[in-house]
Amino acid sequence: MKSLRIIFLSILLLFIALPAFGQKFAYVHSQKVLSEYQEYKDVQNKLAEIQSKYQAEYDQLVQDYQKQLQEIESQSLLLSPEKKQEKEKMKQAKGMEIEKYKYEKLGPQGEYYRKQAEFGQPILDKVNEVIKKIGEAEEYDFIFDGAAGAIVFSKPAYDITQQVIDELNKNSGKK
Repeated sequence: MKSLRIIFLSILLLFIALPAFGQKFAYVHSQKVLSEYQEYKDVQNKLAEIQSKYQAEYDQLVQDYQKQLQEIESQSLLLSPEKKQEKEKMKQAKGMEIEKYKYEKLGPQGEYYRKQAEFGQPILDKVNEVIKKIGEAEEYDFIFDGAAGAIVFSKPAYDITQQVIDELNKNSGKK
C-alpha cells in the first residue's frame, strides 16, 4: 500500500512538473473513439453474428446430447448390457465432441477470439496511427488514454477525442 502511494505521488509530481519544462500533452477517450467509429461498429456487428452462429451450433449440439441422454434413460431397462455399453460410449463421445467444439470455437484460444483479433487489430492500428499523426502535427509530447483511467483531472482543452473521431471518419469516407 505504501509503495502504491509513492508511485501515485511520483506520477502526480511528474504531471505537475511537465508544464514547467515546456511539455505539451493531451488525452483521448479510446472507448468513445471506438464507439463512434463506424468501421469499428461494423466489425462489432460482424463479430456478433459470428458469435451468434457459434453459440447456435453449440446449443444445437447440447440439445442433441440431452435428447440422446433422455433416449438412453428411457430405454435403459430394455437394452442388453452390450447395447447399454455401446450407448454409454456414444454418450461420452458426444460429450467430448461438445467440449471440443466449445474449446475450438468459443474458448480463449478459439476461432471467435482469433477472428476478433484479426478484424479488430487493423482498426486499432488505424486509431493509433491517427493519434500519432495528430500528436506529431500538434507537437504533443504525451497523449494519454482517458478510458484507461490514467487521468485524475485534466482541462477539456487537452481532450483530442473528437479530433481523432473526425479524422478517422474523414479517412473512412475516402474508401
